[in-house]
Amino acid sequence: MEIPAVVKKLILLILGITLIPFSVLATEKITAEQIREVIQATDSAAVNRDTQGIGAYLGEGFFKYVEVTADEIPLAVQLTKTQYLDLIEQGWETIEQYSYQRKDVVIHVARDGSSGESNSTIIEAIRADGKDLISKVREYAHYELENGRLVITNIESQTLVGDTTP
Repeated sequence: MEIPAVVKKLILLILGITLIPFSVLATEKITAEQIREVIQATDSAAVNRDTQGIGAYLGEGFFKYVEVTADEIPLAVQLTKTQYLDLIEQGWETIEQYSYQRKDVVIHVARDGSSGESNSTIIEAIRADGKDLISKVREYAHYELENGRLVITNIESQTLVGDTTP
């Protein structure tokens, strides 16, 4: 028994309607190149002491978890987007010289392209009150699409003990 043409068209129409959302989602996948572009843009903003430039790539619900070991006592704090950007802005006002470098970048994208992560080491050389400080931080950033744009949703950072100098 052959399926009538009307039924075949109806089946194709139903399949088409159900597959459209999957094809739309498929076009909104995160790529490693997009993550590299966000990293480059935020690094450029940091070098230029541009707090708003950094903030442009942070998601609405962004948070940063910071872990520092000081005198064998671990210190951990979680900052909201506003707290983080305020802290950066205040920092620019207190430093005389600043250099910034990122290295050892590793990028991972979820198999379904819905999210991504980057791991890297950030080295900052700072002069404040006539004193030089070199800080090395291991950064773990998470990326997702938000309103059609790739943003950083959270960052976990850990100061590398023994890698700072007075």
